[in-house]
Amino acid sequence: MDYKVAMSMTNSSFNPSALTVIIPIFDGTFKSKLNVTLDSILAQTDIEQNQIKLIVINGINSKSCRKICEKYKETFGDILNMVSIPANNLAKAMNIALPLVETDIFTVINCGDVISDNYLSSGLERFRKTPGADVISTMAYCINKAITTSKVAYLFNLSKYNKSVIIDLHRTPQFFHDSIYACFIKTSTAKELQFNEQLNYDAGNDYIIRLQAKKMALSTVSDCSYSFRMPQEDQFMYYLPAHFKEWYTEETTEFLIPLLSEIKDENGKTPEFVQVAAMFHIAIRFLANLDNRNKRTMNDEELQDFFRKVRAILNLIDDATILNKNKYKILKYSAEAALMFERIKNDGDIDLSYTYFKRNVRINFKDVELLAISTLKVGIHVMEYHNGQLVIDGSFRGIMPFENYKLYASFNGIDYELENNDRYSLTKYFGVSAYKKFTFHLALDLEKARNKQRLYFYAVVNGERVNLGISFLHHWAKLTASPKGAYWRFNEYTAVYDSNTILITKASAKDTFKKEIHFLRNTFPQSKSMFLRRIAYWLTRPYFKNKRIWIMYDKLYKGGDSSEYLYRFCKGNNDGIARYYIIDKNTPDYRKLKKDGMKPLKNHSLKHKMAFLNADIILITNSNTFPFNGYSMEYSRFIRGFCNFSTMCLQHGLTVQKCAMAQQRIVDNTKRYFIASKYEYNNLMHHAYGYKGFDYVRLTGIGRYDGLVSNDQKQILLSPTWRMYNAMPVTTSEGEQRAYNPDFKNTVYYKIYNDLINNEKLIATAKECGYKIKYLLHPIVSAQAKDYTPNSAVEVIPSVGDLSYEKILTESSLMVTDYSGVQFDFAYMKKPLVYFHPAELPAHYDDGCFFYDTMGFGEICTTSEQLVDTLCEYMRQGCKMKQKYIDRVDDFYNFHDHNNCERIYKEIMDYQKIVDKDKMRISK
Repeated sequence: MDYKVAMSMTNSSFNPSALTVIIPIFDGTFKSKLNVTLDSILAQTDIEQNQIKLIVINGINSKSCRKICEKYKETFGDILNMVSIPANNLAKAMNIALPLVETDIFTVINCGDVISDNYLSSGLERFRKTPGADVISTMAYCINKAITTSKVAYLFNLSKYNKSVIIDLHRTPQFFHDSIYACFIKTSTAKELQFNEQLNYDAGNDYIIRLQAKKMALSTVSDCSYSFRMPQEDQFMYYLPAHFKEWYTEETTEFLIPLLSEIKDENGKTPEFVQVAAMFHIAIRFLANLDNRNKRTMNDEELQDFFRKVRAILNLIDDATILNKNKYKILKYSAEAALMFERIKNDGDIDLSYTYFKRNVRINFKDVELLAISTLKVGIHVMEYHNGQLVIDGSFRGIMPFENYKLYASFNGIDYELENNDRYSLTKYFGVSAYKKFTFHLALDLEKARNKQRLYFYAVVNGERVNLGISFLHHWAKLTASPKGAYWRFNEYTAVYDSNTILITKASAKDTFKKEIHFLRNTFPQSKSMFLRRIAYWLTRPYFKNKRIWIMYDKLYKGGDSSEYLYRFCKGNNDGIARYYIIDKNTPDYRKLKKDGMKPLKNHSLKHKMAFLNADIILITNSNTFPFNGYSMEYSRFIRGFCNFSTMCLQHGLTVQKCAMAQQRIVDNTKRYFIASKYEYNNLMHHAYGYKGFDYVRLTGIGRYDGLVSNDQKQILLSPTWRMYNAMPVTTSEGEQRAYNPDFKNTVYYKIYNDLINNEKLIATAKECGYKIKYLLHPIVSAQAKDYTPNSAVEVIPSVGDLSYEKILTESSLMVTDYSGVQFDFAYMKKPLVYFHPAELPAHYDDGCFFYDTMGFGEICTTSEQLVDTLCEYMRQGCKMKQKYIDRVDDFYNFHDHNNCERIYKEIMDYQKIVDKDKMRISK
């Protein structure tokens, strides 16, 4: 801490005795939660009520807010002042409030947020100790049960709240405060600035950054906290403004260019903390649209304009800040992303340079060192044993151009140059490819005569050899760097990771026991539950050891898909296989299975957890095997070494789109992929999926199609798919229903379909022709059912509970969909489909091998009016599929019977023989 800064903060006669709390209400989102905020103020301790002034800005002229204030005025008395003046954003509300503040300091609390019971007294006391401060920041958290059951620490807490301190922003520029909330502000300084009313989303950030720039310092208080109801900008996956176009197209430049241009130090340079703040606000816009988070808020022209605006901003920021030379934790983007920002700044490719020292190579851009190559690691995605070979799928980070280096694996003294197999590894922002990894497949013959076998990796850059570390990136990597002592037991071998080397030795019971004790000791401090899980594995191992186990599941909260059909098909088979169908116990499908004489296994039960660790084959209809079985990346690292199973995909929807990000081979280490059409096969053979060169894809048909026998009940079925950008992200297990999204009613998706199901012409024609209309919500957005406007003529049906897909599909006369995979179920019965493709709702996957204009099973409508006219025509003509589309159905499917499960079963049983050999159950 600079001595002058410390003195300026502590030497002052400023001694505040009271403070004002401002509650700005400028939208109606949480107006009903005003009482929650007022209650937290009432609960304050160590402060007298006469030391508090309350200003509520009722900027939306809400009657309910007025009533709440009238009620609380009985308790607060004259200290509560509500002002009803129109204000449709935070800046306007605050510009109304600030002139009304008469106390020396104030704090702002958003409607619905709460504060700890010592919040106000702690703020006052801290100002007395650091009277020269303009801003005192506090710890903050987000508590929103729709996102997570635990509180999430605000990114800007970092380590600065370990104790109350004074922060010199010259020396620690990353420790600025980024919110108008969770802080206390000196009134006299605050009144020197105005909030920018042109900013609808970033006005508070702009204001607080400018305020801190006045003294280039702030103070912190560590013994109180602020709790946000809604995620803030650091939680970019959930941040509400990320769903609005204006946050990108307008706010970016109106906020950041003036900020960077107007705040200068004595040398005329923009302070580093302001540059860091600007980079943070650029980065969160990109991270909020990373890969399948793409919100699709902008069309192509708007997106290009946004990139031009970002370029203008980046040209006001130093390269060292963009490249995050000092590794500030709040800049949560990778080195690859940093170079992407430099390419945007420089409007094209950039040249990297390399410096060499002590058997290492540094990567530089201009005069800024980005990193040393020795710090990079080869990533292991999949590691497994098969037929005497160690098999690895891996990658290397895409920082250097591929032509600038060569990558090698050294195994048992022999060096193998790795080839880039160009498996899908793209990172995209806003749907645009930004960079990709070097990907490879490696199969190494294990030598039985060797007691120890070693594998390590290195790179050669311009003739300079640099040894590389190894990171175990995914569930299927078998090992982990933490906890230390992880091991993988397979066939007659054991593998461990030590000193950047994978070491393989001959296994023995004694050696396994020693390794297990060592790993348990390191596991216990990190996770007591996983420590107990491993103990349970060994206690139950005698029961499971000799079983051939198949784990089967669909959605864990919903059955009725291909895994359940196959499970039922296998009932009574005397084939030596222990089959477990996993489903939540409290679901109608669980009870139905029990009623039908089946023995489904309760999700999350001890038997489920142990069967998973002992399985031979996992049969799935949805990707992400480990998360579906309760293991996030955080927890799978404790049990990966037990998992010697293969995954087979029975498919939920057909693979006809470009969806390699989710369906490529290594996502679930898929060994059999069962498909219905030759067109799927052609799609999967693209290199991005990673199946080319492997005999893993099987044309068998889809299991659930066995139940598709038409039973027409004169009903029209509306069944659109979901959009990644409209559903709440997964916050618990992959197999659980997504949470309610409070922003869903603001989406174009909702507005289009809500208008459609309330279309008067459609409803009238259906009644005239004797048809019912059913709107089937996708499982992922089923939590939004209550959002739709009630209509007695249309039944809105969530795809959860006791809904039977088979029943609703077989009883429907015609289906309307956009891109849903259920269309292929419906077409299998040769019943008419109509596609609804409004321009405002692009698919979240691109066309792969199925082109709707030449291969689709029905008409394509792009407007609601066109769709309604088409449906009315079909209803008047009895809903019959036209011959043109019947011919397309015949061409698309390889099978038209109801024997799909039989063909799938035979393929799995053939593969079981391979598993038995690898697990040494039969003679070699």
